[in-house]
Amino acid sequence: MYLYVYDEFIQDKRFEKDLLQIENRLTDLGIAGKIARLALFRDPQEMIRDEIRRGASSVVAVGDDRTVRKILDVVAEGGATLGMIPLGEPGTLAKLFGIPAGVAACDVLSARIVETVDLGSANGARFLMNFSIPEFGGTLSCGKNCTLRPVNRGLLDIVNLGSGVQGVPNRASSDPTDGLLDVLLRVTVKGNWGFLKRTKLGVTHVPTGKITVSSEEPMKAFLDGQAFESDRFEVTVERGAIRVVMGRERLF
Repeated sequence: MYLYVYDEFIQDKRFEKDLLQIENRLTDLGIAGKIARLALFRDPQEMIRDEIRRGASSVVAVGDDRTVRKILDVVAEGGATLGMIPLGEPGTLAKLFGIPAGVAACDVLSARIVETVDLGSANGARFLMNFSIPEFGGTLSCGKNCTLRPVNRGLLDIVNLGSGVQGVPNRASSDPTDGLLDVLLRVTVKGNWGFLKRTKLGVTHVPTGKITVSSEEPMKAFLDGQAFESDRFEVTVERGAIRVVMGRERLF
C-alpha cells in the first residue's frame, strides 16, 4: 500500500495541474494510495507512523529534498520503502536517485527499482546526503589514534551520498552502500609554493563509520540542509538502514 505525503508548499494553486496529472497517472498505473497533506498535521511523524502500522509499505514524498528530510526518520524506523515525486525547485536527491520531476516520476515509482542504502546519523538525527559545518575549528576524533584539529577554520563535510569528494584521488562521489562516511575537511593554508607566497586549499579525507565532532563553543551544523546546533556531535553510519525507489539513471 502506498502513502503519498504532500508537502505544504505544493498545495499552492500553481501546482494544481501537476497534482491532477500525477494522481491520474498513479491511478492508471494501479499504484494510487492514501494522500496525507503536511499542512494539516502539526506532527506528521505520528501520522505516518500510524499509516505504516496500518500497512503502508511505501511512503512517497511529493515535494522536494526538504520533504524527504521531514519524513526520513519515521520511514526508516518503520521499515517502509521511501519514494519521491519531485515538484518545485530542482533537488539534489532526485538527481542522485535518477528520478525525473513531475508526472514522469510516477513511471519510475511503478518500475519499482529498489535499492537498500546507508543513512548517516548525527546525535540521532538521520541524513541521506551529508552533515556539514561551514566554519569548523574544533576537533575530529575517529578512534584512539585518529584526532584532527585544523590550523584554520574550514569546511567540514561528512558525506553519505553525493558528489562531495572533489580533491580526493579516485573518489568522484560517495557510495551510500559501502558502510562508510567520507569525512572531508577543507582548509585554506598560506605558505611558500615555489618562489611565491600563495594560499592553497588543503583537503583531508578520512573514510570511517563513526566520528566525534566537538568544539568548546556551539557549532552550527546542517543535516541535508536542516540547521542544528551543538558543541558535540556523534556522527555514525547506519548500514542498510532504508530502502529507496530509484531510477535507472541514478548517480552512484
